[in-house]
Amino acid sequence: MDVEVGAEVELVSDVGLSNSFGVLADQPASAHALHDMDLCLATSFPASPAKSPPSKKTKKKTGTTGELTDVLHAIQELSTKQDATFQKLISIENSTDATTKAVENLSLVVQKLVSDVNEHSEKMCRFARDITELQSSDKDVRSRIEQLERYSRRWCLKMHGVPETKNENLHSIVLNILENVAPDLRGKLSDALDVMHRVGRRNQDGGHRSIIVRFSTRSLRDVVWRAAKDNAYLKESHQRISEALIPADVAARAKLWPIVKKAREEGKKASFSGPFAFIDGQKIEAS
Repeated sequence: MDVEVGAEVELVSDVGLSNSFGVLADQPASAHALHDMDLCLATSFPASPAKSPPSKKTKKKTGTTGELTDVLHAIQELSTKQDATFQKLISIENSTDATTKAVENLSLVVQKLVSDVNEHSEKMCRFARDITELQSSDKDVRSRIEQLERYSRRWCLKMHGVPETKNENLHSIVLNILENVAPDLRGKLSDALDVMHRVGRRNQDGGHRSIIVRFSTRSLRDVVWRAAKDNAYLKESHQRISEALIPADVAARAKLWPIVKKAREEGKKASFSGPFAFIDGQKIEAS
């Protein structure tokens, strides 16, 4: 706007000056007029003030610079967090790989253990079958041994309540008792008595140990056994004679004794034979 005003002032001045020169040119020149023209030309016109072009307004950059700095800081923080996250992802990936390998190794170990368990299970099954067979065989062997021992004891009798003395002559003591029990066998029993001995360790309480007597012939043994039942001599001397039973038969008879006792009280015929009881001819086995 200022520039346009200055231009118009200069234009008016030029126009005025041109008109003046035109007027002067149209009029005849005189000495006085020429003198005035010279003065006018000699006198300088005042210069029209020229305004400098307006300076460009600079925008304030303080707020914008701070915002850019904050953005840069935020970007750096995000970049740092991204790097940390990336490192964590790498660490997780490595850990995952290690875990995968560990799981694979563990899977192999488990498979090996399962295979071993299956193998051991098969072995245990075989062992169980072997044990069952051995138990059955052992039971059969025990049964056979008991039968043999039971059979061998059929030549024996067991004497209870016979006084025990130190350095005793057991053969003479037994012979004297048996001759009193079975007088009909006097003179025959001396050679019929094969072996005899006390059973177990000497009692510290002064009790008398039992005596097992083995006869050379079963027929004489049976005669003595029949004579010993309800024998007056044995009752007076507080002695008794029984069968020489094996431990298994003793245990079986102990279980069956209440049944036999009750049957006898009821007037029934009850007796023992080996590990069995017989009541009125009916065989009863211990459970």
